[in-house]
Amino acid sequence: MLKYHKLTSLCIGLLFLIAVQKFAVPEPVFRFLVPTFLVYAAAVTFYNRWYLKKISKDNFWVLIRPLLLLTALFGIFLIIPNQALRGWFLIFAVAIITFVELILGNFAENIALNETLAVAFGIFFSFFGAYWYAANYEPLYLVGIFLGSALLTRSFYEFIPQPNTTKIIGAVAIGLFCSELYWALNFLHFHFSVLSLLLFNIFYLCLILNYYYLFHILSFKKIQFHLFLIAACNIVVFISTPWNVIR
Repeated sequence: MLKYHKLTSLCIGLLFLIAVQKFAVPEPVFRFLVPTFLVYAAAVTFYNRWYLKKISKDNFWVLIRPLLLLTALFGIFLIIPNQALRGWFLIFAVAIITFVELILGNFAENIALNETLAVAFGIFFSFFGAYWYAANYEPLYLVGIFLGSALLTRSFYEFIPQPNTTKIIGAVAIGLFCSELYWALNFLHFHFSVLSLLLFNIFYLCLILNYYYLFHILSFKKIQFHLFLIAACNIVVFISTPWNVIR
């Protein structure tokens, strides 16, 4: 089973490249590209569920992260303006998808956290980029940020020994906060990549502190350390970003 899954994981990654690139040369044709991606994502989710059942690890929330990853990668692809850059990005996407499929069913904490953070940044980058190019659809982006953040958080909290209601409330709270912060950050006249990093840092802070709280290991030192870490990261982002005051 494992041997065939390795080969299937590579095929899933390559199929993303083929499915997306087919209707993206010379320019993306959305009326074909979006339905093709939806069919691809549904097929991958069906396979992932079948595989998890085979290894006796079937779990709805484990299926969410790979699906959100595909959505984030597709969103990033749509906002890349250069054809050559899109090609390089697809090669990178193949490697990422293959790796995530290979570790499907691995419930290690560090793997789950790293995967969650990677997907979160992809989602934020996609929606900030979408607002950069098409600001009129901001209400839809707000819903997307909320759903992406909440589902991703709930997926990460799945194996915490807490009642389901507690985990859902935490996920919804973080989702709402991220969507509100997304709306507020769009007033800053920074490039969308910078805004993505700022929201990503705050998301990480909320995610990890609530994680410690749910495990009853939250302490002042942990809060102090992560606040200092996020503050340092944000300061680096602000210093390295050209900006000026609008009079």
